Amino acid sequence: MQSTSVSKYHLNELQILISKMPLQGCYTLVLPEFGLNWSAVSRAVRNARLPMTPASVASVLKKHATKALTNNEVADITARLRLKSVAIRARTWYVITLSDKDTDEPVNTLVRKIPGRIAHALKANVANANKKPQVHSIKVDGLIFISVQMATSAQQSGILYVASPPGQDVALVSTLHSTMLRLTVQGLGYRKFEDAQLNGKDIPSLLNIINSGTNTPNIANMPEYVGAPCVVRGGYDFTNRHASREYLSQMFGPSMPILDTLTLQSESDFYDPAILNKKMKVTLKIKADDTFKILQQWVEDRVIQPTSEIFHAFHTLKSNQIQFSTNRTIELR
Repeated sequence: MQSTSVSKYHLNELQILISKMPLQGCYTLVLPEFGLNWSAVSRAVRNARLPMTPASVASVLKKHATKALTNNEVADITARLRLKSVAIRARTWYVITLSDKDTDEPVNTLVRKIPGRIAHALKANVANANKKPQVHSIKVDGLIFISVQMATSAQQSGILYVASPPGQDVALVSTLHSTMLRLTVQGLGYRKFEDAQLNGKDIPSLLNIINSGTNTPNIANMPEYVGAPCVVRGGYDFTNRHASREYLSQMFGPSMPILDTLTLQSESDFYDPAILNKKMKVTLKIKADDTFKILQQWVEDRVIQPTSEIFHAFHTLKSNQIQFSTNRTIELR
């Protein structure tokens, strides 16, 4: 039997989640969870003499939840809204590859069963004997977003978030160090997983990198770089900036990889073994919202050439690290 009293903890968390969403998100994502329409909520906000803001909507819905919903219903709504918030906001995702599939069920059938399969795998584990699994899932832009948490009457574990593209042997997770990860992978229908050494905040770009490993249809047909003065709007370009931008645009097209961290590593022999008979190791770490734009800016500032091996390596990019062999060099000006 469900409890009719609603805990202040769930109510406060619900209010905070709603207040942090944009007003459009309150209309499209929040109200369907309560079964309310916008006209009724907006009227309640005006009657309360509150400004039409997410915080006001959150206050009205908190009062509604206190009167009309049970504690379990509020907890479920809070979990789903938390998951929706994860789906629409930028966060770091870690890519894992899945292998050793243990089911032949059709994709549509498996997607419907995923929350139950994950909960069953968690319950079956001896370490979780006195804990209750809490698994919620939503579908956003073709991806299944899942939240996984273990709870007892006294405490709750950290939450593991998973983004799963149906039918693909890959998943994105919020952390690689959760004790629930292995059992969650089993719930997805696989026995094994491996860290792909790839992470970032742009999910489409991560999936494009891990699935194709290439950012152009045919890397054999590289465009030819012509670094010569040209006529641009406002005069002549003697810096080759326009030519460099055009070259990189033709090389990568519209699907340039978006990564917020990138590590370049190179190892080669010292140029004169008679002076120093050792290998030189160089590591360059770049952190930015879009590391590729940083490299493009370096080209425009003439720090590196547009034909640098760095850009060619992006065609076969599989992780956040680019390793250059001893017979390759990176030209810096």
